[in-house]
Amino acid sequence: MHALLLAATLAQATPPASSLTLSATSVNLNPAQQQVVTVAGAAPPLQVALDRRLVNVEVSPDGSTITVTATQATGSDVLHVVDAAGAQADVSIRVAFNAGTIVPQQTLRVTGDPADPQWLAQEVQNAVLRATKAQPDSTVTLGATPAISSALAPGESTQVEVPVQIAGNGRYFDQSGATVVNIENVAASPFQPGILFYSDDPEHVTQDGLLFRGTVTTAMPARLYYYHDDAQDPHRLVVLLSGAADEPASVQVVGTRAGPNMDVMHVGHTVSKNFLLTKTHHEGLIVDLSPDDPFVLADVPMSARQLVAGNVDVRVLSGGPVTVAVVAASPGVDPRTLLGGPQLPDDGHHRTGTFQIAAYGNEALNYMIGGADPTVVIGDTDPTPPSADPQGQGHDYGDYGVVHTIDVTMRNPAAEPATAYLYFKPLAGPARASFLLDGNLIELGCVRVSAPYQISSINLAPGESYRGTLLTMPDGGSFFPTEIGITATPPQPHAPPISAPDGCFPKPDAGHSL
Repeated sequence: MHALLLAATLAQATPPASSLTLSATSVNLNPAQQQVVTVAGAAPPLQVALDRRLVNVEVSPDGSTITVTATQATGSDVLHVVDAAGAQADVSIRVAFNAGTIVPQQTLRVTGDPADPQWLAQEVQNAVLRATKAQPDSTVTLGATPAISSALAPGESTQVEVPVQIAGNGRYFDQSGATVVNIENVAASPFQPGILFYSDDPEHVTQDGLLFRGTVTTAMPARLYYYHDDAQDPHRLVVLLSGAADEPASVQVVGTRAGPNMDVMHVGHTVSKNFLLTKTHHEGLIVDLSPDDPFVLADVPMSARQLVAGNVDVRVLSGGPVTVAVVAASPGVDPRTLLGGPQLPDDGHHRTGTFQIAAYGNEALNYMIGGADPTVVIGDTDPTPPSADPQGQGHDYGDYGVVHTIDVTMRNPAAEPATAYLYFKPLAGPARASFLLDGNLIELGCVRVSAPYQISSINLAPGESYRGTLLTMPDGGSFFPTEIGITATPPQPHAPPISAPDGCFPKPDAGHSL
């Protein structure tokens, strides 16, 4: 009898054996998310405690599981687990939102005859960035787009996979994945806009708000040219396309942008050069617009004195009308909230408005060896693109956003060979220019002195004629008007160095002081 009592007493005094282990020592949860931690080898009952009570914890009756449920609060906590034998284990807990969402697959519809591989790679990156939804203060990083081996002709398709990383920067859970982009080149005929939306007033952005708003219909394609810099506090320049409230729309956009950069002549030159190339190859996007979700065509950050510019043609393929808007938004501000507001006050220069360009910018140069040198002047105050609004006060002095198409004809009636020169001549100050002569790109460096600079030379045999097409678009940041002409007198063969005495910005004479 005494032996039985002693055994029972010893059994009560000896802690049960324990080898407490948990299926997870750390738990990451989104708000309101739940995770079950499995318990093994424990001596029940279990006791649990939290440092901060950030989450709710429930232990199953048999002590085999612990359910951790996050509230809406975010942060970190530690769960302490102790069993009847005194064995302990801790679980670190973090509650946060994901840094963003990576779309596993999307379709990119393009146009192009054909679409260049490098242009496609950039548009793939732009499409993935638009589709990747990131939390404020998180950072999206894209891996390189796999090389597209050849140009994509209308009717052809291809597929690429782009790695995507979204860093939470300590506030959110990092996300890692990839987006597969299915690229389809849709056959579409070229088009020319009939109106120009010119957005350059206020040129210097000082506050959030609407900079420009215009409407595009199926009957009248439009071109948007925008040119704005940041005055002081950081802003984003955002271009949005919105469908009508009661009808979805499909649009084709062909365009390019440049910046941010404080070198305004570089930005303006890059836009015009790239637009001439892009427009010639008809490279663009086809976008479906939903009434409640504007399409972000551009969202470019600017800091003090940095410039952003762009040129884009918009054609409504179905539905509509479509609103094109340019807004300035501070970091973290949803630009869609600014669409319904009034347009920001201008700076008094009236460099904004809607202009008719359907019959504007078509010129001709006819030259005969031995005859007078023909010339055309572009970017003058008269003529200038006429306003589409009879009451509008805006003007487009400089022809910004206008593509000039110049028919070039040369004839050599002589019995000897001769050379004729196409030239560019600044008339009002420093200017740069890009040209497409019969589809071939020619870039002219910055010139200031009012003298002819060579665009190209054409050799003409006796009795030979030449006919070609010269395309050019005024560079933002350059001074206008400028002259284009043909002569038999050899012009300057190239632009001088920028700091040369006859360069755009010669250095001050060291022998003189201010």
